[in-house]
Amino acid sequence: MLVNLLSNAVKFTPDGGRVDVRATRRDGEIHLSVRDTGVGIAPEDRALIFEEFQQASAGRQAEASTGLGLSLARKLVELHGGRIWVESEIGKGSTFTVALPIAAVAT
Repeated sequence: MLVNLLSNAVKFTPDGGRVDVRATRRDGEIHLSVRDTGVGIAPEDRALIFEEFQQASAGRQAEASTGLGLSLARKLVELHGGRIWVESEIGKGSTFTVALPIAAVAT
């Protein structure tokens, strides 16, 4: 799941951009965030990107994609009792955050 989020961040971030990973403990959960300074995700795409076979606009590289990565990430997170969401602004980048209960992380 984390590898998929990192892969997407790299794919949609131009050369010279940043990809940051952060982990914080908050309210009985571990929050893992992957933030990039990439192209961002349009509001109309945000509702779809966690669905199977859905893709946002093309990244900086002409890579083949099945559109399954974020769907699988969401399913894995939910199997552990967690949540995943995205915050994004066109031209400024995106932050994907995974929140997992501490108990799920410890097992």
